[in-house]
Amino acid sequence: MSDIPYKQLFILVEGGDDVRFFGAVVKPLFEKYYDEVRILAISNWSHEEVRRLLFSISAMKSDYLIVRDIDTHPCVTAARDALRKPYSRLDPERIQIVRAEIESWYCAGISPQDAELGALKVVTCNDTGEVTKESFDAALFERRLRRAPAMIAMLERFDLATAARRNASFRYFLRKHLDLDPS
Repeated sequence: MSDIPYKQLFILVEGGDDVRFFGAVVKPLFEKYYDEVRILAISNWSHEEVRRLLFSISAMKSDYLIVRDIDTHPCVTAARDALRKPYSRLDPERIQIVRAEIESWYCAGISPQDAELGALKVVTCNDTGEVTKESFDAALFERRLRRAPAMIAMLERFDLATAARRNASFRYFLRKHLDLDPS
């Protein structure tokens, strides 16, 4: 029997777009350090269900990250504090706030020179940190692109160094949780 403990990481995200992004881009980076990385969409869970999950994770001596959009909060601190209200035991070091929304991280990894996706208004900007779900959808609509196929194409072309350079919250995530600076 091995003395090396089994290491698990649970990444708690909001919804399906987050699961897709974290599965394609982030999970492979963490798999170097963990035996198992699980990504769970918790937006439809009750506070009690999330509390029970966090208790179970703690009891298993596993790690977790909880990732949320900044939403309508004026700053990252306010978003983090709002998240901690229903979960008083939540470790603030295990919280990552995405500025503005996960769509901004998708766009960050696409080069403006990309033949198909580079012309999208949400990709041509120098800093994708203000890209919202609404601006993302409007840019796709303008180019007559369907959302899910466009997001999958973005993940297929995603470049880590480009994303770190073009989105401060993604760069912060890589540095803080993975000690990476790919830019």
